[in-house]
Amino acid sequence: MAKIKYWDKLQLQIERGEQGLNTGIPFDGFTTLSDHIMNIQQRRYDLIYAGTSVGKTAFVNNTYVFGAINFLEKHPDYIHDLEIIYYSLEIPPEDQMAKHIAKLIWEEHGILTTVNEIKSMGNIKIRPEVKMLINSYKKQMEAIQDKYIYFKTSLSPKSLFRDLVTYAEKKGTIVRDADDNIIDYIPKNPSLITLIVIDHIGLIDYSKYKDKKEAIDLASRWLVFFRNMCNFSPVVISQINRGSEQMDRRDGDNWHPTLSDIKDSGNTSEDANTVIAIASPFYYGVQTCLGYDITKYKDRYRLVKLLKNRDGKRNLLVNFLFIGEYGGYYQLPDAKEQGDVKPEQLKAIGEYYANQNEQ
Repeated sequence: MAKIKYWDKLQLQIERGEQGLNTGIPFDGFTTLSDHIMNIQQRRYDLIYAGTSVGKTAFVNNTYVFGAINFLEKHPDYIHDLEIIYYSLEIPPEDQMAKHIAKLIWEEHGILTTVNEIKSMGNIKIRPEVKMLINSYKKQMEAIQDKYIYFKTSLSPKSLFRDLVTYAEKKGTIVRDADDNIIDYIPKNPSLITLIVIDHIGLIDYSKYKDKKEAIDLASRWLVFFRNMCNFSPVVISQINRGSEQMDRRDGDNWHPTLSDIKDSGNTSEDANTVIAIASPFYYGVQTCLGYDITKYKDRYRLVKLLKNRDGKRNLLVNFLFIGEYGGYYQLPDAKEQGDVKPEQLKAIGEYYANQNEQ
């Protein structure tokens, strides 16, 4: 049996760090996350979970996906490259793009739109100015997909293994032993960070398995294997158990997310390096959170909690502003720093609606 010299691997990691190859990609605009989990890194498995419609997909897109792409576009000579294998199981990829375009239209042009308007759903008709702006993003969106993202719309444990082996063979050399077992991996581009985003793991195809938990557990084991062997970085989205939303959890801080709230399987949280939970205190009838007046922010406030951090501090609590119309997340300062002043994005949204009502 061939032996791997792990001292040599440790020495390589030390040398990579000295060369800046362990810097990672910063969470663009989310400094607290970057400071505590050391940016978006190779060889880290992150699990993000929340309740239905809380904005877990939007959080991942703002931080790991389009946020990371935006950072690299602004820093073309950055030391890291990025590719994303995105299993978009709940939301069609074209809707993911539409949501991102809506965010860009707001931030760059001050016009608020939604996926429903972009697609003229129901009685909503797309405004000419929105249609014109959407067309202006065509080349940018196509370039993002060509350079960074491989969208997938179905997932099973078997297809996950097949996809990742095929990808690994394109991006490097897989070393096998005499029994054809994978024992090592040599990447062509040591600076490449490969994210494997799964949204959400509960939608995995488990038709050929005993139950959903068995399929999720096997998929998670494959994610751990490719993390350890090929330095890939899984970013798995999950939902919460409905039991965590019961009335007896709404007293004091009992509504805060816990690891036991993760739906379908606890193995993903055990396998992950970091676990991040997102919650809306407004949903639970909470009036204040970390000093913020939830009665004023309502469902535009999000609490993000770092529940597990294998290589650092955990139980970190962070304030975020959430703009649901286009899925925008903005990190808020400490409540004492914010004071009674509205965040700029919230103020701008309020002014926009006020102007629309006057017309």
